[in-house]
Amino acid sequence: MAAQYFSPTWLAAGRVLPLVKILVLTNLYPPHHAGTYDFRCQSVIDRLRKRGHEVRVLTSSHGMSSEERDPEIERRLRLRGVYGHAEPDGLNELHALESHNHQVWREAVATFKPELVYVWSLHGLSKSLIFSLQLSRLPVVFDVADYWLSHGLRQDAWLSWWNKTSLGFAQNLKRTSLEMSGIRSRWDVEAPTRSNTMTQRMPDVFDGNPERNQIPPNSVLSFSFDRLYFCSQALKETTARAGFRVDHAEVIHPGILTQQYVDEVKPASATVRKFLMVTPLTAESGVMTVLQALRHARTMPLNVSLSIYGRGESDYVAKLRSLVVQEQLPVEFLTVSNLNQDLPAIYRQHDAFLYSAEWEEPINLRILEAMVCGRPIIGTKRGGARELLHHGQNALTYTAGDAHELAMRIQELQTQPDLRVQMAETAQSEALSQYNETAVIDRIEGYLEETRALSTCQT
Repeated sequence: MAAQYFSPTWLAAGRVLPLVKILVLTNLYPPHHAGTYDFRCQSVIDRLRKRGHEVRVLTSSHGMSSEERDPEIERRLRLRGVYGHAEPDGLNELHALESHNHQVWREAVATFKPELVYVWSLHGLSKSLIFSLQLSRLPVVFDVADYWLSHGLRQDAWLSWWNKTSLGFAQNLKRTSLEMSGIRSRWDVEAPTRSNTMTQRMPDVFDGNPERNQIPPNSVLSFSFDRLYFCSQALKETTARAGFRVDHAEVIHPGILTQQYVDEVKPASATVRKFLMVTPLTAESGVMTVLQALRHARTMPLNVSLSIYGRGESDYVAKLRSLVVQEQLPVEFLTVSNLNQDLPAIYRQHDAFLYSAEWEEPINLRILEAMVCGRPIIGTKRGGARELLHHGQNALTYTAGDAHELAMRIQELQTQPDLRVQMAETAQSEALSQYNETAVIDRIEGYLEETRALSTCQT
């Protein structure tokens, strides 16, 4: 049952919203982070606190030598299998880790007494916490901005071990023994292994490949996500196709601090020579396609240069650098110490922005930043980007992996200045009105309050 008490209110956009005690559950939290998603979490939490909500963050001890606890943040959960953290060695170690995370969760709820739980990424965390969230009877909102739900949940070692219909002979024998002796039921109290006491196995989730098994969209009944929103329609559709019941979910695109990035759109008379990329240096980032496009562009001929800000595996970066040297391409590989602080100036130093992802990236904040800055964009329409980029309206788009088509788009950007200005102005207007952080926080805050109110009505 949700806690009930009379709380102060905060006035936003003409709405009077109650202030809420919110417990945030997430795998990483700055300054210990793995990318933009973690900074987005921090930014949203900071804004909710400024609006008067009492927020405590429960996250992992990643990057710490020991657990840490203060009034605003607890770094006590344990990760496994990600960010350099090993998988537990055997069932007993796995059980100990799961029990620890659930004990930390129960202590956080008991001491903080939240009115609502706000879940961000569970990548690398115990997915069985989902069942404890349900058992708590607290209102829960999931912010889903990566593939921890659609792909990662099925790979969870603890839940997979208990719910696969077939393990190896020795493991099957051990599991049967633990079930018949009642140990599984006792362990369920410490760290759930199933959605309810009547469920023995969940083969629709943990057996085989969901695509090969052709699980019908929105068909999985074992996991109930009543209140959740996605960072893009693309990620929502991917999660539905994986079988999870999310057809009712909202889509709330991320917001950015537009005042940090806004700049004047360059006039039609300006040259467009200096191109910018901000991306991880991985095979699926499409950087190799961009380098090949520059090789094509040289034959047109086009006078362009490219700055690439990002890091990656040394072997792949070496391949990229080798191609640049061999072809004598006008490309620089650069890094920044602080993306949030340094990027605004970097955008302003360049004439156009390239987005080349060749995978279904849920959303890319760099696209929004470039839009706000008034820099014309050429990009692929993969993942969430297809919801942001519209060819000939606010950007030029090309087929992912097609270097020749990308070269043609670079040529269009240089030879059609009026179109370039129109697209940049349209993109900037859209970003300022739809993706500014204040407007997005209004939507998130409204969704959180609606969740809490619905829970109160049901109790």
